[in-house]
Amino acid sequence: MPFSVFTIGEFARYSGINPKTIRYYEEIGLLPQPLRSQAGYRLYADADLARLRFVQRAKLLGLSLAEAKKLAD
Repeated sequence: MPFSVFTIGEFARYSGINPKTIRYYEEIGLLPQPLRSQAGYRLYADADLARLRFVQRAKLLGLSLAEAKKLAD
């Protein structure tokens, strides 16, 4: 199965989430710290995109970020 790798710009575009929000989600532990390229760019995988989409759905259902994090962990 192919494995996708996204930069933060691509990740933001595919998810519809602002890059600043993505970095905030990393900071609070909602998203894991991404791998980094040799140049220091954040690199995200398909699993990260799935987790972010889960968080988006949880928010639509009225869950807080803390509740979404508990469910995702």
